[in-house]
Amino acid sequence: MAKKVQAYIKLQVAAAQANPSPPVGPALGQHGVNIMEFCKAFNAQTQQLDAGAPVPVVITVYSDRSFTFTMKT
Repeated sequence: MAKKVQAYIKLQVAAAQANPSPPVGPALGQHGVNIMEFCKAFNAQTQQLDAGAPVPVVITVYSDRSFTFTMKT
C-alpha cells in the first residue's frame, strides 16, 4: 500500500551545505521531518556538484513523517 502524502516542500538549498538553520530547519520542522537526516542525505547526494551552488529541491513528506526528495538539476 502506498504511503499517504502529507505535504510537498519546495526549497533552494546550497549544494553540499544543507544545515538546520533557516530556511531548511523551520520548513521541515513544521511537518515533523527529521532535519538532520535530510541534511545528511542531501549533502551526500550533492557532493559532486559545485559547493554552494543553489539546488532546487522538492521534499515529499508522508503521513508517517518519512520523506523523499527530488533535486531539480
